[in-house]
Amino acid sequence: MTESAAGAGRSAPLSPFAPVGRPAVPSLEPHRQRPAWQTVKHVIIEGDDLGLLYAFNEGIRAAFRDGRLTSTCLRANGYAYEHAIDEILPACPGLGVGVHLCLNEAHCVASPRRVRRLVGSDGHFKPGYLWLMRQSRDKSVCRQIEYEFRAQIEKVLASDVRIDHLNSHQHVHMIPAIFRITCRLAERYGIPAVRLTRELPHTAGSWMRRIQPLLNSNRIKHRLLNCFARLDEAIARDHGVCTTDYFVGVNYTSHMDLATIRSGLRAVPCGSVEVLLHPAIGPDPRDTRYPHPSLYRYVAAPERLAELQALGLRDLSDFLHEENWMSTHYAELSSTLQTQQPPESTPDIPAEIRTLCEMVEVSGPPWVSAAQQDSRAFAQLAAVQTSPGQRVLDLGTGTGIIAICLARVGRNVTAADISGAALRTARKNALRNGASLTYCRSDLLASVQGRFDVIVFNPPYNFRPDTFVTNVAKNLARRVPFIRRGSGLAMPRPVLKFHQHLIERLIQQAPEHLVPGGRIVLHAYESEVAALMSVLPPNSRVELLRHAGLVNRTVGMVIELPS
Repeated sequence: MTESAAGAGRSAPLSPFAPVGRPAVPSLEPHRQRPAWQTVKHVIIEGDDLGLLYAFNEGIRAAFRDGRLTSTCLRANGYAYEHAIDEILPACPGLGVGVHLCLNEAHCVASPRRVRRLVGSDGHFKPGYLWLMRQSRDKSVCRQIEYEFRAQIEKVLASDVRIDHLNSHQHVHMIPAIFRITCRLAERYGIPAVRLTRELPHTAGSWMRRIQPLLNSNRIKHRLLNCFARLDEAIARDHGVCTTDYFVGVNYTSHMDLATIRSGLRAVPCGSVEVLLHPAIGPDPRDTRYPHPSLYRYVAAPERLAELQALGLRDLSDFLHEENWMSTHYAELSSTLQTQQPPESTPDIPAEIRTLCEMVEVSGPPWVSAAQQDSRAFAQLAAVQTSPGQRVLDLGTGTGIIAICLARVGRNVTAADISGAALRTARKNALRNGASLTYCRSDLLASVQGRFDVIVFNPPYNFRPDTFVTNVAKNLARRVPFIRRGSGLAMPRPVLKFHQHLIERLIQQAPEHLVPGGRIVLHAYESEVAALMSVLPPNSRVELLRHAGLVNRTVGMVIELPS
């Protein structure tokens, strides 16, 4: 594979069926009144395995023509690849198209000699997910994987198809070492998105349907992929690659009827999601060879027709309309996310502020939320957003570390918390560090008096208000290195919903407690920025602040509410 070949693939003229700005589904107007700050959620409805068999090709054509399908992905090593290129895609104008990378089924696209660790003597891939997990630790194998992926991507590019995302057969690209390769290739070939398989728990249908994920390996795979997603999300950001926030289609793969689609989407609190189906019309008499004998039974199963029919039901359209879902594909989603991304900056922290904050020492009993590693860094960011003498409110002060840091650099600080134990702890720590604070026991701003130049808030990492038991449990759990390093890389839905609820309440109360031009400074995880922005009023201004000391993909969010 030469560089000139890759460049030729990229610069080749686009075919008339390349998805250039498809208005897939018109803007949806909600049936019911919603809060003014609620934003549209984005859903990509994907049909996998285009080009694998004629049965899948015809199912995807029908799903696009008669249903809600917005995206598909090409198997470069598929039996019916040429049929997909010559007949299916021209009949589906505006359909988003990705590459369904394959490492564990059918033949390789690259020369077998160049990927000999991945294939058998017949040039067909060796099957096995766990086998690939083990092999991905070997750098020489990773080089062969990258070479094979390049061959598959360039084959699709040479067919004059505009690629808007990458994914893989059986989600093998989610293995972190392979995901890094996938993102690197997406960046290299100008492909805007990569599938991130992170599915929230959900159940649907009768009790037999509800336990279906427990009867096969789907539940195990669901947990494994969610674990990988915590690492993969950070890799995608490092490479500037777009992903959806969530995914639906692992737990109930092969059983994606209307009930499971609706239950999966209802579990998603905000943002974007990809829904994966495998519509097929088969067996097709043109499919005389199958990469695996089980595929004949798969395309002949009634579930394939049920998935196809679900996409064309009026009930699905009504559900998406009522729940404020906007149908899209990856090209449109990546463009939308780029325009919605708030500006970022990395403020210079004066040496004096840095030194004073690092000298603060705090402690507390186990029933008060402990100060985390990034608390001092966040306090430094808060300090550079204020000036000496300005009034600052530290909400949820806990041990008081942020309030004390701000007081030591000359701010007039009020420390507020719903917990009396937290305020007693903050008072002791303030005396120990020679800081003068004003104290207020309050549920957010309910009992706070006066107006402030800046409100600083580090929301508790919890799914409900802090209690004695939850704080003890959190302090014990954070002693485990894996939990301490991993918290925040992928936000659990209960914590995310709790944070949304807190910020929604805060912005409703804040105008009465901010001076004109006053701001809110939040400590937030990158994985929840979009969700928190979704509850802000229209015309709010948001800026993200970065600091080397903010760990676990955390940022500062500066929010200016509309006047």
